[in-house]
Amino acid sequence: MGCPNDPCTGPVNPSAAAAEQLPLFTLAPVADTRHAWAALSLHSEAGADLGLAALPRIFGELGLGEALGGLAAVVALDDPGRLDPDLAAALPAASIVLLLPLARCADPSLEAPLQQLRRRGFRLMADGVPAPGVLLASSLSAVASATAAPLAGLDALPGPHLASAVADYTQWERGKKAGYRWFAGDYPLRPQGQKKQQHGSSRNLLLRLLAMVTSDAESRDIEALLKQDPSLSYHLLKLVNSVSFSLTATITSFAYAITILGRRQLQRWLQLLLYAQQRGVDEASPLLARAARRAAMMEALCEAAGGDKEAQDHAFMSGMFSLLDTLFSMPLEQIVTPLHLAEEIEEALLAHAGSLGRLLSLVVRAEAMPSPALAADLESMLVSPADYLRTQIRASAWAIQVSRDL
Repeated sequence: MGCPNDPCTGPVNPSAAAAEQLPLFTLAPVADTRHAWAALSLHSEAGADLGLAALPRIFGELGLGEALGGLAAVVALDDPGRLDPDLAAALPAASIVLLLPLARCADPSLEAPLQQLRRRGFRLMADGVPAPGVLLASSLSAVASATAAPLAGLDALPGPHLASAVADYTQWERGKKAGYRWFAGDYPLRPQGQKKQQHGSSRNLLLRLLAMVTSDAESRDIEALLKQDPSLSYHLLKLVNSVSFSLTATITSFAYAITILGRRQLQRWLQLLLYAQQRGVDEASPLLARAARRAAMMEALCEAAGGDKEAQDHAFMSGMFSLLDTLFSMPLEQIVTPLHLAEEIEEALLAHAGSLGRLLSLVVRAEAMPSPALAADLESMLVSPADYLRTQIRASAWAIQVSRDL
C-alpha cells in the first residue's frame, strides 16, 4: 500500500515550510579507521560563511548538538573573521571542527583570530596540505585532503587528519597508510578491494530468515532457523536488549524476543543484521549506519507526509534494502526477487520509480553536497530545507545509536 494521495512526494508542513527560511544543508558521515562514525560534516548550498547565522538554530532547535552523541561536527568556515563573538558563544565549540581554507591557515595576519577561535574551544582544520616550507598557524589541529596527500612535515599537529573525498577502498588504504584517521566519501558504497567478512552460508541464512518474516512464517520456524547461527543469535539478544528498540522487558530467549518484538520490529532487526554481519573483529560495519540512516529518513519523511504505518514500513524497507547489492556484491534484482516484496518496494529499489522511488532518490542525494537538483526536488515536494535537515539529523542520531548497540 502506497502513501495515501502520494504523500511521500506531498507536503510535509507547508505552513512551517513557508515560515522557516534556512539554506539547504546536507549531513555527511565521517568515519574512523574502524569504520565507526566519528563526525558529521555539515554542507551548505549557500556557501560556508553565508550559512553561519543558521548554526545556533541547527545545533539547538533542530537538534544536531544532541544528535552527535559525543561525535564531532565538521563545519566549513571561509573567513574566520565572520564568526563574531556572539555567534561563537552560542555554539557548542568543543563539538565543532572548523574547516578553514588552507590559504587562511597560512596567513600570518590571521594568527590572532585563529588563536581566539582555538581559545573558545573550537578545533581548527586546514582544508588542504601545505607545500613544503609553508608554515601553518600554530592553532591548527589537523588538515583535510581530498587526495589524501602525504602528511610530511605535519607531525606536530595532533590530528586526526581527514581524507575528505575517498572514492574507494584503494584510496582508503592509501590514506590510512599516509596517517589519515578520519575518512569521508563514497568508499563504503564501492567495496571492491575490501576484505570480505561475510561467508555465503551466513548470507543465505539471513536471506532465508528475511524471506520467512516477510512471508509471515510461523514463529517456531523462524526460531529454529535463528538457532543455526550462534553469531546471529547473539546479535539478536544484544540488539533487542539495547536502547534502540526502547523495550522495558529484558529479552532472555529467542522465542521471547520474537514474541515481545512482534513481526514489525523483528523484520527491522533482521534488516539491520544483514549489514551488521559483514564486519571484522573490532570493526564497525561500513554499510550499517548508512543503510540505517537511509531507512530512518525514508520512514520519517513518509510519516511527516501523512503515510500510515504500512506506508512507513515500506519506506523504511526501501531505504534499508537499497544497499544490499553493495553488501552482497550481487545485482539487486537477484536479491530482492526471492523476498516477494510489495510491488512498490521493488519498483523503488530496482528503478527508483513510483513515490517511494522518488523519495529514495531524494534521500540518497542527502549523502552528497547540496545541489540545485536536490533543492528543486524539495521545492516540488513542498519539503522545507529545515524539515529536510531535521530529518537528516534525527536519522543520523538513530543510525549512530544502532551502530553502537551492534
